[in-house]
Amino acid sequence: MKNSGKWYFRVIAIFFGLVVIVPIGYFGYRELAPDPLVGECVKQVDHGAADLTFEEVSCSSPGRRSGSTGREFEVGAIAAACPPGDYTAVPRGDEKACYLPALNVGVCFVSKQFGNTGQPVLVRGDCKQDGARKVESTVQDVSDKSRCKNPEISLAFSEPARTICMAKP
Repeated sequence: MKNSGKWYFRVIAIFFGLVVIVPIGYFGYRELAPDPLVGECVKQVDHGAADLTFEEVSCSSPGRRSGSTGREFEVGAIAAACPPGDYTAVPRGDEKACYLPALNVGVCFVSKQFGNTGQPVLVRGDCKQDGARKVESTVQDVSDKSRCKNPEISLAFSEPARTICMAKP
């Protein structure tokens, strides 16, 4: 009979741990680290906003070509300065988050200036728009625009190494 009381307390402790402590730990961690980390994927929150802001999505989310709003950028680095490449740098406290686009082959992009970026950002657009670029191919593990037919309008990134070959539509 003495062991039956201990069994009851163990069940209550396990239940409390699963129902209360685990969710508090998970959601508490997300509040402490709400910004995506290097290697994580993000999508733009509001395409019409003055500032460029993101929310984290799964890196395996389907692309926008299929009609979904999957990943649009990947976090390449978080540092005082971005590594060599054509990154979109967004201030994050004393550092910058350096994003590289997850551009789909065959899709057109146009430049757009945001208030919180120092350079124009490529966003999905109409192929007939002035200055539009169309993605021809993506070369993984290589940062070399000379591999593209049009290196002057293509993009290259050093971390992770990637080259995005683009052409005028």
